[in-house]
Amino acid sequence: MTRWWTTAALTVGLCAFGTAQRGQPNASYLQALAGPAGLPTIHYTLDLTHPADHLAAITIEAPATGAQTIFDMPAWYPGRYSIYNFAVNVQQARASCAGPSGDPLPVRRLDPNRWAVTNGNCRQVRWQYRVYGAQPLNGSFFQLDDAHANLNGGPVYMYPETAKPDPVALDILAPAGWKVLNELGQLDQTHLWFPNYDIFIDAPTEAAPSFTLDQFQADGKTYRVLIHDFTTPDSNGDNRKALLAGLEKIVHAENGVIAPDELDTYTFFFHFEPQSGDGMEHLFGTQIMVRAGLGAAQGLSGAESTAAHEFFHQWNIKRIRPAALGPWNYEAQNPTPSLWVGEGFTQYYGDITLERTGIVNQDAYLRGLGRSLGNSLYASGYKLMSAEDASLTAWFHDATPLEQETNEVETTISYYTRGEQIAATLDLDIRRRTAGRKSLNDVMRWLWENIYHAPRATYYLPGRGYTDMDVQHAVEAVTGASYAGFFRDYVAGTKPIPYDRYLAAAGLRLACRVPEGVRSYSGARVAANAVRGVDPDSPAETAGLGNDQEIVSINGQAGADINSLPPNRMATLVVRQHGVESTLQLTPAEPPTSACELAPIPGATETQLQLRGAWLRP
Repeated sequence: MTRWWTTAALTVGLCAFGTAQRGQPNASYLQALAGPAGLPTIHYTLDLTHPADHLAAITIEAPATGAQTIFDMPAWYPGRYSIYNFAVNVQQARASCAGPSGDPLPVRRLDPNRWAVTNGNCRQVRWQYRVYGAQPLNGSFFQLDDAHANLNGGPVYMYPETAKPDPVALDILAPAGWKVLNELGQLDQTHLWFPNYDIFIDAPTEAAPSFTLDQFQADGKTYRVLIHDFTTPDSNGDNRKALLAGLEKIVHAENGVIAPDELDTYTFFFHFEPQSGDGMEHLFGTQIMVRAGLGAAQGLSGAESTAAHEFFHQWNIKRIRPAALGPWNYEAQNPTPSLWVGEGFTQYYGDITLERTGIVNQDAYLRGLGRSLGNSLYASGYKLMSAEDASLTAWFHDATPLEQETNEVETTISYYTRGEQIAATLDLDIRRRTAGRKSLNDVMRWLWENIYHAPRATYYLPGRGYTDMDVQHAVEAVTGASYAGFFRDYVAGTKPIPYDRYLAAAGLRLACRVPEGVRSYSGARVAANAVRGVDPDSPAETAGLGNDQEIVSINGQAGADINSLPPNRMATLVVRQHGVESTLQLTPAEPPTSACELAPIPGATETQLQLRGAWLRP
C-alpha cells in the first residue's frame, strides 16, 4: 500500500528551518544549543492520519553525502536502560531522490537496525518507512490508535548515521479535529525545530481528539499540564484543581534545591489509564502514566508522587548527568555505575519533597524511609550487589524482556532504593558535620556549577557528564572531610550502612521487630507451596531446597507454612520436582528483626531536634 507516500503530504517538510520557530517554547535555550552555522537541517515529516491500523508514516529528507546514506533505528530509548530493538516494528522502507525526478533509489538492509541507501546522482535523499505502534502505553514506546497518538522519539525516528549533531525540522500531520502538543511546541504547533537529534527524540508528542491543557506560573516560569484520562472521570474537576495545586507546591520546592531551571516552559504529560503505570523524564518535561483515573484518590496521589520524582530529573540525570548518558550510542548498551545518583538521589528528593510540601505527612514519610533502610540490612541482594553494580547491570533488569529465568530477587538490588538510602545518609551526615550550614543540596549545587556548567564537551548539552569520583569530590568539597571510606564501603562495596550512627544526628533511630506471622528464617520464598526463590547461604540453600520445587509436606503436614516453623529445630520436608519426590532436612534460624521504622531517640537534644526540623521542613 502506498497511500501515504504522496507529494502533497510532503510539501510541508520543505519549508526553511534554521532557528527555533517564533513562539516555540524554550526558543532561546534551544538556540544556545545550536551547532556551528552551516550545518544542514534534517527534515522529518510524521504522518498520523491513519490511526486505526496503528501505523505512522515517517519521511526523512537528508543531504546525500558520498556514495550512500545509512539510516539507523535506535535499539533503546534514553531513560529506560534496556535494549528493545525498535526496528522490529519498521516496515515498508523505501528511498527516492528528493529532487524533481523523485527517482527510486536502491536500499539494502545492513543489519537489524541499519539500512543503506545508494545515493546515485541525488543531492537530497528522501527516506520513507512506516512504524507499527500498538505497544503498551509507557515512557519508552509508541502508541497510535483511534483514541490518541503518544509518541516517544526512540521507537519512531531513524537518523542518518553521521547526522546526529545536525539540526532537525519536524512537521506533524494529524487526523482532522485532533489536537497536537509536542513538548517543545505550542498547542497545535506542527512545525518545529530542534538543535540536534538527541534533543529531537527527547521531546514527546501527544495528539488526540481531546485532552485538557492547563498551565500555571511559578518562580517566573510557565508549567503546562496536559491530561488525557481514559478512565474514571474527574466529574467535578476537584482532583484536577488539586493536582495543579500540588504540582505548584512540588515545582516551587524543587526549584529551590539546586538553582532555578533554565527553561521558560516545562510540560507535564499525564495519562490516566488502567493498564499503564510509568514515568519518564525528558529535558523539557515528563510523561507520567497512572493506573487509575484522576477522579480516583489513587489517581491523584499517584500523579503527585510520580511528578515529584520526574520533575527533579530536569536537573539530576538530564543535565547533571552520568558521563555515559548523553550524547548516546543508540545501538548498544550505555552502561554507567552512577544510576544510584541519577535515579536514587532523584528518588530521595521526590519522596522528601512530598513530605516537605505537606502532600504526604511526616509520619508516613518516616515510616516509608525506615522500611527501606531496614530492608537493606536484611535482604540478601544487599550482601551481594553494590550501588555501582546495581547501576551497571540495569541493562539486565530494567524492564528487559528476558527469555531466561533468573533469581534476581535474591541477588540484586534497586539503584533507586539504594541510592535513596545513601542520599538520606549523606544528607544527615553533611548536616551534622557542618552544624546545619550545608546539606546534600549543596552537593547537587556543586555538581551543577562545576560539572553541568563546565566547558561544553560535546554538541549535546552544556558541560560534561560526571563520574562517581566527581560525586565524592563534591561531597568532600562541601564538607571539607574525606568520604573515601564511605564511597569504598557503601557505594563500591556491600558493607551494611550503620544507619543509627547517621540517624542520631536528627534524634532518630531504626526500631526493628520480627514481621508479623514469622517465627523463623529459612531463606525460602514460598507461594502456594511452590518455592519461588532461595537466599544464598541460607538454611534453605544448605538443606538443598531449590527454586521451583513443590513442598508436599512439612513434618508430615500438607500445606504447612514454612515461616511458622520454630527456629533451631530440624524439620523434615518432602518436596517434588519433575514428578519426583525427595526428603530434605531443614533447620530454620532465628527470625530477623527486619520490619523497621524510624523512631525518636528518647531525650534527644535541642541540636538534634533542630537538625531534624531543618531536614524535614527546610
